[in-house]
Amino acid sequence: MRSVAVVTAALVGTAVAGCSSGGGGGAGGPAAADVPAKGTVVLQDNSDHPQQLVRFKDAEYVKVGGLADKAAEERIGQEFRAPLDWAVKWFGATLDADRRKQCQGKPSIIQTKVRFGLGGPDIVSATSAFTMIPCFESEEALPTVPVTVDVKAGKALGAKDVLTDKAFNDPKDLWDALSGPKDDWKQCGLSDLQGKDFLPGKQEGPVETPPSAGLYFDRNGLNLVWSTIGTDCSSFSFNTPYSKLKGIVRPDVLSRLQDAATKK
Repeated sequence: MRSVAVVTAALVGTAVAGCSSGGGGGAGGPAAADVPAKGTVVLQDNSDHPQQLVRFKDAEYVKVGGLADKAAEERIGQEFRAPLDWAVKWFGATLDADRRKQCQGKPSIIQTKVRFGLGGPDIVSATSAFTMIPCFESEEALPTVPVTVDVKAGKALGAKDVLTDKAFNDPKDLWDALSGPKDDWKQCGLSDLQGKDFLPGKQEGPVETPPSAGLYFDRNGLNLVWSTIGTDCSSFSFNTPYSKLKGIVRPDVLSRLQDAATKK
């Protein structure tokens, strides 16, 4: 089952009931009449994935509709659904014999909450924060995953697309520009930010995980979300205004981000 909430550039939505069922791959969707023909919307997924013992409960994700290029629209949709698809894959890969025994056929419940930075129309940037009730004994928390898409180009903007080569390979200038809980970071004994932190990796598990350091953008500037699987020292958020990003963000991207931040 899914439902849909309309999101305007002001990022305020109203829930509308959907009426479809989802199977193992998140199949199905809201009734066509419920989905606006054009614009940015938030969908809610309540599909069941029995092989992985996962059930989504009002798991939100973003969809951008009404693009002339339907292939680009599909690619953008896949990028915003990727955190949910990853969660299903991760649960399936970590569901060993002991965990299956603990679950006794009952699924883990996963919910995601979308938080918008930029709502379009040219650039859409949002995070998906996970809440889970595992069917097995665990104190792990799943990460918050940022996704930013260039609607015109029909693709996601990763850190390599956004940061200058220098800032990506040596993020010291970016780190110096950021404000946030840096004392807590030091107390956790975390190492200096590195380029590899912006890339997917494996956090002591069998499947690839989202980047530990993710970027998303709002009206005020750049946000860096440090979010990993785990409990202690696994979640930090830092930010910096656009005015401090010269030489850190590629000039053409920075110009478009600043323009998008002023759109009503």
